[in-house]
Amino acid sequence: MITREEALRRLDAVANELVALRAALAEGWLERSVEDLTQAFLAKCGGWEDTRSPEEIIAEIYATRTVSHRGTTLLPEETA
Repeated sequence: MITREEALRRLDAVANELVALRAALAEGWLERSVEDLTQAFLAKCGGWEDTRSPEEIIAEIYATRTVSHRGTTLLPEETA
């Protein structure tokens, strides 16, 4: 358990952090359209390039699937 003084100190620290975050948000907020944000994201990532057709991608996904039996049991084991 913490003391009253420690709780107040922590609350003050959180309040100061909120003030700093509010100021950073107010200074750095840019109103941009969704399309602009998408283009900015793709510019950073280089976009998606794949020469395969959607059907080939789906076929590869199905071909590489595996069955997991992790955590499954049909009946609880009986102990003697």
